[in-house]
Formats: sequence, structure tokens, C-alpha cells
Amino acid sequence: MSLAQRILEFYARAFALGAMAVVLSACSRTVTWEEEVPLNTGETIWIERTMPWAMRGGLGNPFDIALRPTREQTIRFKYRGKEYRYTGRAHVHWIAIAPSQVPSLVAPAGDFGWYSRHYYYCVVPYYVQLIPDTTGQHWTWPEKIEPWLYNLPANVMTSLPVPGEGGKRYTRADRDQRDLAYRIKVPEGARIDPLYKVDGCLIRMEDFLKRGNNRSDK
Repeated sequence: MSLAQRILEFYARAFALGAMAVVLSACSRTVTWEEEVPLNTGETIWIERTMPWAMRGGLGNPFDIALRPTREQTIRFKYRGKEYRYTGRAHVHWIAIAPSQVPSLVAPAGDFGWYSRHYYYCVVPYYVQLIPDTTGQHWTWPEKIEPWLYNLPANVMTSLPVPGEGGKRYTRADRDQRDLAYRIKVPEGARIDPLYKVDGCLIRMEDFLKRGNNRSDK
């Protein structure tokens, strides 16, 4: 192949990739909906959630292109006159009010790959608790969730609306109906299990060495 042919082939491939990117981006969608959330205090709030969808390859098969959720959601709500906003990859199942009257968001740490993006190490129970700063816009997390959260039932919908279902308002009854199969299949996602643990989570080096010593002693 001559140099001119190689150059033409290079530009043809670049054009094809660019055209594909334009097509895929044009096929993106954003789904927005509202949910009724009964809180652990006995109060009820309404939250707004947004989830972008985009053309992506399937898990284990990148050529299985389809419209899929990006898993980077935004949650907005107001509690006692203060506005809160979270944007991130945590698959939030719980919104709970701490004894300090500050809301926490809680998610299974392994869902949506959150743990690997944030180097969240193995803990029991394996959930992440997101706590807002004074602006209600920035969230941090302790090493483990706080015990007051144990055994709380999920109050945020896990069955994500698909494109075409946007703009709807879901009551707690709607949520219970949509999430029924999930709650049966994944009990640790339906209620915070104080003993919940998983395999394949990130292990601190000191914990890994300790486990190695424990195995050698047996």
C-alpha cells in the first residue's frame, strides 16, 4: 500500500469514527421524573431525579449497541426549606434524616461501579452514606455508614424509568409496585442489612496482609 493510500485510509477511518460519534450522541436521551419519598421521621418529601441515557455497548459485548442509562444521575429535593442536589454514580436507595436533622443518601457501594471510582474499601455493611456540606451541593462519606441507618427500608425507586416514561410522578405505591421483584431478589437493597458484605470489593493492604496471616495460621 502506497503512502497516499495509507493517508486516505486513515482519514476515512477517522471520518467514520467521527460520524459514528455524532450519530450516537444524537441518540442520547435524558429522563426526568419525580418521586414521593416517605422519610424515617414520618415526614414525606418529593424529589426530582434525572438520568441521562446514551447509545452504549453491552456489558461484556461492546458491539451490542443500545440505548442504556449512563448511571450518572442527579437528585434534587428540599428539606425543611433547604435545597439539596446530588449528582453522581451512587445508586441511591435511601434518603434518611440523621439525628442532626441533616439528610443522608445511602446506596449499595458496589452498584453502578461506585466503589471502584472512589476507592471505597471493604466494610460491613457494604453501603455508602453520602453526607452534604452546608451548601447541600457537595457530598462526602464516612468510612462506614452510621448505625442509626441499620434496618431502614428503601424509600427511593430502584426501577429506573426508561425513555418515554419521563415527566411522570411516582407515588410510594407506584414505587412499591415497580420495585416488588427487585426487593424479593435483592433483600439487601430493600432494607439496610447490618451484616451485608460482598466478594470482590477493594481490600486495604494491611487488611489483605492480615487475612493472609490468618489463612496461614489455619
